[in-house]
Amino acid sequence: MKRTLFGKFFLSSLLILAVTYAVLFASMSQLFSQFYLSLKERELKRRGELIASVLTSPTQEIPETVKRLSEGIHVLLVPLSRLFAPDSPLRHGPQMMRPGAMFRRVFPLQELENRLRQGKAVTFQGVLPVLRQEMLVVALPLPPDAPPQAVLFLSTPLADIQMTVKAFRYLLLWSGLVAFPLAVILAFLFSRSLSVPLKKMRTMARAIASGDYTKRLEIPPEEELGQLARDFNTLSQELERTIRTLEREKREIENILLALKEGVVALDLEGRILSANPKAQEVFETSLEGKARIDEVLPQDVAMLFQETLKSGVATQGECVFRSKRLIVRVAPLEDEGVLYGAVGVIQDITELRRAEELRRQFIADVSHELKTPLTAIQGFLEAVLDGVISFEEFRKKYLPLLYEETLRMSRLIRDLLDLSLMESGKVRWEMEPVDLAALTREVVLKLTPLFQEKRVNVENHLALPLVVFGNRDRLAQVLTNLLHNAILFSPEGSTITIEGEEREGMVTVSVLDEGPGIPENDLPFIFERFYRVEKSRSRKGGGVGLGLAIVREIVERHGGTVGVENRPQGGSRFFFTLKHAFREDGSAQQPGKDPEQRPLQGEQ
Repeated sequence: MKRTLFGKFFLSSLLILAVTYAVLFASMSQLFSQFYLSLKERELKRRGELIASVLTSPTQEIPETVKRLSEGIHVLLVPLSRLFAPDSPLRHGPQMMRPGAMFRRVFPLQELENRLRQGKAVTFQGVLPVLRQEMLVVALPLPPDAPPQAVLFLSTPLADIQMTVKAFRYLLLWSGLVAFPLAVILAFLFSRSLSVPLKKMRTMARAIASGDYTKRLEIPPEEELGQLARDFNTLSQELERTIRTLEREKREIENILLALKEGVVALDLEGRILSANPKAQEVFETSLEGKARIDEVLPQDVAMLFQETLKSGVATQGECVFRSKRLIVRVAPLEDEGVLYGAVGVIQDITELRRAEELRRQFIADVSHELKTPLTAIQGFLEAVLDGVISFEEFRKKYLPLLYEETLRMSRLIRDLLDLSLMESGKVRWEMEPVDLAALTREVVLKLTPLFQEKRVNVENHLALPLVVFGNRDRLAQVLTNLLHNAILFSPEGSTITIEGEEREGMVTVSVLDEGPGIPENDLPFIFERFYRVEKSRSRKGGGVGLGLAIVREIVERHGGTVGVENRPQGGSRFFFTLKHAFREDGSAQQPGKDPEQRPLQGEQ
């Protein structure tokens, strides 16, 4: 049986019952034997005293009286001189007077002789040589009040006493065999009444340990177990309430950390990472889980800020660079009742912020420069006319066309800026329809033919099959125009501009390839930024202001597509954009913007 509480209770109860029964059986058997023997001894002594009084009396009815008194017992009168004579049977050896099965007292012959000569009665058990059976013997010296002359032996067989004691023992044994099963049943029920509630409590404790706080105990009738069950139910309710509160607070903290745009890292006193939100792992491009030390996984500058706070207990702040990222790190101590136990750091990636500030400064400078140049020219020409340096007729013929070109330049700049602002604000609404990019490309190439001829650049249009997308025709024409115009600006004379298109997995890709000088690898990520020019002097000379590619990106992304650029291995660059095909394989129309991951069209943000 397993060492369960029920088993311990049950076995303990059985052991107590067995030990109690064994002790009672032995003690009752012994007490009954002693009592019955004592009763027989007293009876033999009483009869012996009566027989002795009859033998010493002068009455004539001695034989009849002795016969009546000796019924059921053996009576033997032996002269004292004969009893202890050298030829007495008692002196033939100890085997003539050995103890029997119920032997109680044996006196050596010398001691027996001394006691009898002193006039004292003697009681013993043994096998008398005369009767040759185990007897209970009482020896009385006669006469009782004078020096003894004879010894009166009264004996009764011990077999009768043994049978009576054996019957009593059988009675005890059978009563025990009857009572023991009842006691076992009672012990089982008692042990079960104690173990079942405790087993339920154990099951409930395991459920609580595994996170199940909904279980409740039935209240048993026992006062102590009932109170314990009530306490268990109260404990479960309080634990459930506390755990739910902690889990809710934990989820709130986790959601806050997940929603933060800043990275958060917590450390213990030894500099091991306790927790880090996904943004921190994204910033440092490594896993920050587990018990790794901060100086093993984070940059040295960041680790030093944390270590300084752990040593001094004072908040620190610093700015560092990590893999082309600019980071601001703020570290604060973690304290509990004034005792420092760790530190927490907030890491903010300000790369985009700094780049945006730089772009804003560059934007202001570029816009100012682009506006300053034509305004300065116009102002100079007008001042020359007003001062009379040049005549009005000369101004009209020679300088007025230049002023017109400068006003057109400012007009294009302002128009492009307004287009970008409207698209970025989401306020522009376009009418969307199926557009065949192959046909649209042919129209755009035809319109730009004078530019191709002026720059002496060849054009190869490989878009023959219909490539239908869903979009705004005018804006997509603007995309193709800007890409081709950009290719014309940077293509040397005699080179070829190639237009290619393909459809793959429901997406349409259009590419414009030139044979120009290509783009430096450092400039590729920023080529679609506003006012970004690889060769500012050449682009400005050609009339560009650095907004054409930015408008291309904005229009394509507003259509739910992507733009890209790469250098060609044989020289030159490849600009391309990708849009969804207007129809699915089953012929049904699919419109851009239905995908929740795409940016909304028509100004809905």
